Amino acid sequence: MNSIPANRRFWNRISSAYQHEHDPHIGAAPRLWGMYSIPDAHLHALGDVTGKRVLELGCGAGQWSRALAAEGATVVGLDLSEAQLAAAASAMGAARYPLVQGAAEQLPFAADSFDVVFCDFGGLSWAPPHLAVPQAARVLRPGGRLVFNVASPWFEACYDEAAARVTTTLQQDYFGLDTIAEDDGATSYQLTYGDWVRVLRGAGLVIDDLIEPRPERGTPNGYNETEPPDWAHRWPSELLWVTHKP
Repeated sequence: MNSIPANRRFWNRISSAYQHEHDPHIGAAPRLWGMYSIPDAHLHALGDVTGKRVLELGCGAGQWSRALAAEGATVVGLDLSEAQLAAAASAMGAARYPLVQGAAEQLPFAADSFDVVFCDFGGLSWAPPHLAVPQAARVLRPGGRLVFNVASPWFEACYDEAAARVTTTLQQDYFGLDTIAEDDGATSYQLTYGDWVRVLRGAGLVIDDLIEPRPERGTPNGYNETEPPDWAHRWPSELLWVTHKP
């Protein structure tokens, strides 16, 4: 299915409210992963990017991109939504970097263009992974790394739509995870563990690590209600994949 038009409209519509709610937190400190804002310094997923050419898939308001540019990376921020790109442009700091409108499943870059491709609930949550992962692999140079954070299938399978929260009860089939209907006809994507492995290996990537970020008790989730509140301390809410192109 072609989810690009609906997803673009969705993010254009919610961009202002989303940044108003989340930017004061995620923009307050660099390199924070996921729903629980766990520092990369604790997870060691992205590593040193100084002097590297880096592509962020779904850069939003550019919180990650501007931090990496300030560290000395040559960053390109890509997003499907022109409203998100406008937010990134207005928030850009002294370290300037280019912004490109495009879709993760149709990357407008030449092969072997980047040392690192990454996203944090970005393009690999909002584009079909069987299309987007091969595109990421294509634009990576040999030895380049694809690092990305997505929701765990546990989190999705336990999400209670009626209560609008994650619970301790399975709400949907694990093997039925694939596309998730969002508001306004938009679509996000979720794979099982096995399907992620097959998609990554099928794109010729080597899996170096799978980090399941575990927040400390009492760490707030800035995006979703959970019951119990410390749900993610007990079960994995996110998958942080670390891979490279041989």
